[in-house]
Amino acid sequence: MCHICNLEMEKRKTTIHTGWGEYKLTVEGVETYICPKCGEITIEGKDALMLQKLSKSLSESDVGEKPDQLNLSEVADLLRVSNQTIYNMIRDGRLKAQKIGREWRFSKTEIQSFMTGDKAKVK
Repeated sequence: MCHICNLEMEKRKTTIHTGWGEYKLTVEGVETYICPKCGEITIEGKDALMLQKLSKSLSESDVGEKPDQLNLSEVADLLRVSNQTIYNMIRDGRLKAQKIGREWRFSKTEIQSFMTGDKAKVK
């Protein structure tokens, strides 16, 4: 129920535009509830958490707390796939990764390019 006009909200997948500072991010397929009268939007808990993690990742890199590298779990969360899928994507060449010790690292810029389909930026 909408907390503003007390009508039943409709469940829909929608696109969310978010970001931090100079970074802009568009996330498609987010589960939301939208009020048909006032347009109030409520985001599903799992999707709200994912957007929160994305924003945190962008904000931390913006102030230099985190390098321009992502680990395997962070990439899996961003792409909304399993860790095994990421391993398969590394093996078949869809994703570039670098192994440091026992862990895989990914360039944040390359992952963002992969997500937007900008093949020109991915080497």
